[in-house]
Amino acid sequence: MIRDGRIDDALDIRILLAQLGYSKLSEDDIRNKIIHYSSKEYKIFVVEVDGHVIGFISLHCYEAFHSTGKIGRITALCIHDKFQSKGYGKQLLVEAEKYFVQSGCLKLEVTSNKRRTQAHNFYLSQGYLEDSRKFVKPLFTDLTSSV
Repeated sequence: MIRDGRIDDALDIRILLAQLGYSKLSEDDIRNKIIHYSSKEYKIFVVEVDGHVIGFISLHCYEAFHSTGKIGRITALCIHDKFQSKGYGKQLLVEAEKYFVQSGCLKLEVTSNKRRTQAHNFYLSQGYLEDSRKFVKPLFTDLTSSV
């Protein structure tokens, strides 16, 4: 079942983020993120199986200065290791695309770490095109592990 993310999903989402390598976030940090993603221009969907969140996708709509119209951005997507390759990621993408269309976005984008080749293949198989390169510069040394 796909539904909106809720505060009580924080522990399950924390486990998922740790699988992606983002283990520094506390459960309270994630609760705050869920609250923030409940505001306008943001959204979080989760996949629930047998009462547990086994995947999520977080979304953001924004206007880029250099183009007209809104852009939809997938800020995170994760399916629990045990549930990958079963169609849950595809279901979340379909839900995200519906949300972006309803929000008036003209295109959507996602960034995926260069080491996540399985994720790259997944996005390519779903009709996404490799487009730009992303350059990152941490502003504080304690943030380097989370970028």
